[in-house]
Amino acid sequence: MNNKSKREISFIFLFLICIVTRIATSIYYIEDIDSLRFALSIIDYDIAKLQPHFPGYPVFCFIAKILFLITNSLGITFSIIGGISVFIIIYYTLRLWCFELLLPQGIFCTALIFLNPLLWLMSNRYMPDVMGVAVTIAALYYLINNEKDNKNVFIGFFLAGLLTGVRLSYTPFLLLPMVYHFLNHKKKPYILLSFSIGCFLWFLPLIWITGIDNLYLAALKQTSGHFSEFGGTIITDANLFDRGINLIRSIWADGLGCYWVGRSWQTLFLSIPMLYLLYHGLHSMKISIMDKKYMIIVGSIIIYLIWIFFFQNVIYKSRHILPLIVFAIVVINTGVVAMVDKNKFIPNLVIGIFFLSLINITMVLVYQHKNPTSISKIKDDLINKQNINTVVSIPLINYFLKSHQVESEFLDVEDSVDIEEIKLLDRDSLLLIGSFYEKFSDNYNIISDTVYFHNIYVNRMWSDISIYQLVKK
Repeated sequence: MNNKSKREISFIFLFLICIVTRIATSIYYIEDIDSLRFALSIIDYDIAKLQPHFPGYPVFCFIAKILFLITNSLGITFSIIGGISVFIIIYYTLRLWCFELLLPQGIFCTALIFLNPLLWLMSNRYMPDVMGVAVTIAALYYLINNEKDNKNVFIGFFLAGLLTGVRLSYTPFLLLPMVYHFLNHKKKPYILLSFSIGCFLWFLPLIWITGIDNLYLAALKQTSGHFSEFGGTIITDANLFDRGINLIRSIWADGLGCYWVGRSWQTLFLSIPMLYLLYHGLHSMKISIMDKKYMIIVGSIIIYLIWIFFFQNVIYKSRHILPLIVFAIVVINTGVVAMVDKNKFIPNLVIGIFFLSLINITMVLVYQHKNPTSISKIKDDLINKQNINTVVSIPLINYFLKSHQVESEFLDVEDSVDIEEIKLLDRDSLLLIGSFYEKFSDNYNIISDTVYFHNIYVNRMWSDISIYQLVKK
């Protein structure tokens, strides 16, 4: 068997392993409000109802819809997409950096991506983020590696257009190579045509399904809300220090699985070798400012960092750093290869501890992910209860519970006006979900009921939720 055949068989085997492992770790519950919107979109795609919210992620939802018709399982549907996406990330990362799959650089890089905790968790989540990373890395490869094949530029622009229908917020990562080619390429009309085809492939069907007026209103409302109300941008969360610390935490702890204050001490067994490998990786890469390929990648990383720091919810949602994790893994991989080639006991021991710790942390998180999150546990308990009191909570929690057919009267609390209005209602008791019970202490006796929690490194959203019984005085 020649090397080409071995390589092809190895990629086929890797493809199957990616899908099988993700199916094996599928989750069969809806873990948060964002996942709920995508789950509902598979049943009834309607941007006007925020199923999902604008821009609608039509490419992702279309593929998920087809798979769901075959599998009849939301968990398996999203895991298949996640498994395929992880394979594409590995495949194009290897091609981007010219790593051979069956050589040490390719083997270690494949293992690092395959076992990354956040990539694994997100590949099972009912969301398009990992698919978005896959399209981003593939597009970046074609935009950068075009010296021998001029058609690669057109493929890259087509994929960039397609990315806007998969994960719009990742497109700033491709801004630099796209601008570079547009300014320097001789066939600008063909570049624009390639990008337009990628966009129109999903945008025209979206207009047909949603209607131009409804789509415009949804876009206007969601865009305005994201930047000025609920999107977690610099406008609504302006503390630069908090944003910086949480961005670092998202990359270091959530993305790479390393130690952070309050996290298990076992993560130190990964963190210390990680620092060692990152140091050797950066030292060994020797990036030249004359190398156009490396400079475009570094520039893209900087642009994307600026984008998410100012205009994404880096305080509460770590998934925005996913594209950056792939490049952090390349640095770590370079450190692993540089050390293992020395064939010395201590470096090899460090690498062994690193990989064993990485496997342990990832498998623990994946196992915990299969258990319901806090809000899902609350939903299950309320469904099983008889004669539920009137539920008082924030609109998103109430929406989550109502979408799961929890039978009760739901009262939304967004501000102090809502609280005062609820106090005026003739209710002997209330079931309050959240931590704002003190606002009702003048009119009600507060009885602590149950505290629900899950590992914050599995999902940062609503990781700790308390329920209180409010009995009128």
